[in-house]
Amino acid sequence: MSLLYDNKYQFIKDLGSGAFGTVFLAKEMHSENLVAIKQLKTKGKKKQSEIIHEMQIVSRFNHPHIVNYKHHFTQDDQLFIVMEYCSIGSLRKLLTREKIIDTYVWKWMSLITDTLVKVHEKGIIHHDIKPDNILLTEDRIAKLADFGIANTLGGTVAYMCPELLFDESQDKSDPRTDIYALGVTLMELLTKKNPFFCKSYDEILDIHDKKEFGISNLPTWQQKIILKAIAKIPEKRFQTMKEFYDAIQSQYVPIIFDKDVIKAGDLSTKIEKLIQKKKWNKALALIEHAEKTLKPNVNIILQKAKYYLLSQQIAKAKKYYENALLWNNRLDVQKELGWINLEMQNYPTAISLLSDYLHRNPSDFEAYNLLLKCFYNTNRYESALEMADILLEADAKNYCFSNNYFICYVLQNIKKLNTLDYKISFNQSNNPFLQYNFNLIKEVMPSHNFSREPTLKSKLLFMDYRFNSYSPGTLYFTCEKINLFNDVHSKAPIIKLGREGYTINDIMMPGATNISRRHSLIINCKDDIWIYDLDSVSGTFINNEKINYKAPLIGKNKIRIGNVEFEVTNDEGRLF
Repeated sequence: MSLLYDNKYQFIKDLGSGAFGTVFLAKEMHSENLVAIKQLKTKGKKKQSEIIHEMQIVSRFNHPHIVNYKHHFTQDDQLFIVMEYCSIGSLRKLLTREKIIDTYVWKWMSLITDTLVKVHEKGIIHHDIKPDNILLTEDRIAKLADFGIANTLGGTVAYMCPELLFDESQDKSDPRTDIYALGVTLMELLTKKNPFFCKSYDEILDIHDKKEFGISNLPTWQQKIILKAIAKIPEKRFQTMKEFYDAIQSQYVPIIFDKDVIKAGDLSTKIEKLIQKKKWNKALALIEHAEKTLKPNVNIILQKAKYYLLSQQIAKAKKYYENALLWNNRLDVQKELGWINLEMQNYPTAISLLSDYLHRNPSDFEAYNLLLKCFYNTNRYESALEMADILLEADAKNYCFSNNYFICYVLQNIKKLNTLDYKISFNQSNNPFLQYNFNLIKEVMPSHNFSREPTLKSKLLFMDYRFNSYSPGTLYFTCEKINLFNDVHSKAPIIKLGREGYTINDIMMPGATNISRRHSLIINCKDDIWIYDLDSVSGTFINNEKINYKAPLIGKNKIRIGNVEFEVTNDEGRLF
C-alpha cells in the first residue's frame, strides 16, 4: 500500500499524465473520500509558489463548474495538488470512448462559457482550455480544471491562438485567447477532429487562410459560432466570453451594427484596390475622406501607412504603423516595419524583422527581395548571391532576382571585371533593369569610377519587387528654356539624365560639373513612375525639395537638375 503526505492519502491508480504532471486517484484515509492528486513536474520554490497562488485565487470562486481545489503539499521537492475527483474523467477520454451527442456538447459549452465570464471578470485567464481540462462528474456535469498555468502564457499549440504562436510578449490578460481555445474545443467536440493537431505554426496559419476546418457539414449557425470564436485576427472574434455565451444561448452570432465600422471596412477595401492599381491620388483622397467623416479606425490607419510606405514617405509610414500598433499590438506588420528600417538604413533591425517574418511567410518573394536589398546595401554580396541563386531556382520568372543577382555578382568580382563573362546572368533580355546595368558596365565613356567617387555601385540600379510586372508608360515633358525631350524619351522604360557631352545618357543637360556624368534616371513604369538620384554632385529636386535617392512622380511634378527645370507627368492633360 503506497501512502503519501504523512500517510494521509492512499494511492489507488494512475488517471493520466500530461505536459505539466501526472494525475492519480487516491483515498483520503480519515474520511475514505476519493480525491484526484496531481503531481506537478515543476520544480523550484518560486514557480511552485506562483502555481499555488493561482490555485488559491481560483478556489475562492467556489464555483460549481470549476474543479474544487482542496489543498496542496510538497514531498521530496515535488508539488502535489489535491483536487475534487471527477469520475467520468476528461472530455478527451470521453471522445475516445463514445459518440458524444451534440445536445450535451452545447450544454457543456454553455456552462463553461458562463463560468469563464465570472473567471475573466476577476482578471484570470485560463490559457490552456482544451478537452483534457474539462472534466465530468458522475452526473456528467462539466467542470473546468487545471488553472495551474493561468496568466502564464503557457498552453497547447493546437489550441493556441495565432497571435500567441509568434509573439511571447502578448498581453497575458486578453480574454480572447481563452475564447479561441474554447472555440477550437467546441469544433473538436462537434466534428471529432482538431485540424491543428501535429501542425507547425505555418501550417496552422495556412489552415486559417484556406478555412479548411472540416466544419462544412455542421448547421450554418454552428459554423458561424465556431468561425467567430476561432477567427485568426483577434478583433474578428467574440470580444468577451459573454458574447460567446450569448451566441450559444441564442444560436446566433450577433452583428455589431456600427455604421462607421461598416463604412470604414468598405472604404478600406476600396483604398487597398486603388493602391494595388497604383491610383495614388484617388487612394489618398479616399483616405482623407474616411478620416474626415468617420471615427478613427485601425483599417484606415493601416491603409494610410501602406500608402506612405509605397510612396517612399518613410517617416510618415513609420508614424502610422506605430499608431496602428497602439490600437492593436497583435497586427502582423513585421514585414512593413522591416521595410521601413531598411529605408531608414537601420539594417540589423531590418534584417532581424524580415528574417523572422520569412520564417512564418516563406512564400513572400517581396520580403525576400527586401532582405536581399539589406545584404546588397551592406556589401554582403556573398550572402546576397547565395540567396538570389536559391530564389531564381524557386521562380526564375521573378525578374528582380535576376537583375539583383547580376549586380551583386559584378560588385563581388569588381577587381576582375575585364575577364568576366557577363552573359552568365544576362538571361532576360526584356528586363530593362538588367539591360541598364549590363550596358552601364560596358560604357565607352563611363559615368563612374572603379577606385574613387562616383563609384560603380552608385550608378547601378537595384530592382524593387514592385517592378517585377513592369509595363511601360508614356511620359509628357515640358521645358521652357531648351528642347531636351522627344517622343523617344517619353516611351523609354528607363530614361538616363546626365551632363552635356556624355552620349551614354538619353537626355544631356547643360550645366558643366554642376551636373554629374550620370546624374539621375526616371523609371517609366505605367502608373508607377520613379526618379532616382544616382549620388549626384548637386542633387535632384522635386517641387523644390531635394530627394533622398528615390521618389515617386505622382501627378504633375517640377524637376530641377542643376540649373535645368522641367515638368513631367503621365497625364498629357495635366501638363498642357
